[in-house]
Parts: sequence; C-alpha cells; structure tokens
Amino acid sequence: MDRSTRLSRRRLLRGLGASPAVALAGCLGGPSGDEPADPVPKPYRTATAQGGTARNPDALRSKGGVNYHAARGTATCANCIHYLPDKNGDDLGACAIVEGDIAPDAWCTLYARYDGD
Repeated sequence: MDRSTRLSRRRLLRGLGASPAVALAGCLGGPSGDEPADPVPKPYRTATAQGGTARNPDALRSKGGVNYHAARGTATCANCIHYLPDKNGDDLGACAIVEGDIAPDAWCTLYARYDGD
C-alpha cells in the first residue's frame, strides 16, 4: 500500500468519526428556523421600553451576564428605563437590552432608574 492510499484512508476515517458529532449537535438544540432565539411574546420583540430604549432582539444580553435576580430593595425592573411592562396579562414584562421574560420585581446590573415621563 502506498503512502497516498494511507493518507486518503486516514482522511476518510477522520471524516467519518466527526460525522456523528456534527449530526448530534444539530439535534441537541438551538433555535430552529421556526422559533425565535429570544422567547418573549411577539408584542415585546421590537417594542420600546418605558424610558424610550428600542428593543433589538439581535443585540440582547443574557440574564446571567447581567446578574439578573430578585431585587433586594426599591430598585426593580418595574422602575428601570429599559423595562417593558406586562402586555399580555402574565405579570411578566421584557427588557430592551436583556433576553427573555422579565419579572417586574427583579434587578440586574444594567438597572437605570426611570422617573416617569
């Protein structure tokens, strides 16, 4: 067996070894073409927050990345400029800069007080 045959066989075996991993990665998750990456209800996806911040679904930060958690004082999402109040009666809102549903009594490091109009 010559050297070029061995190299071809090695390449083939390497390619076959990677195939199950690639196929499995496609089955493990991530947004499909039908579901949005940001799971908030449609009325929030590109809405404007109470402080005037326009929500861009393609530029949102993760909750973990902004230390999102239950508030420990009077600074809450409900009185933040980035908050979008409840629009569908589920007692949750959204945020112009953080992904997912947002509880009005939560807080994160991007909090900026909203004093009204």
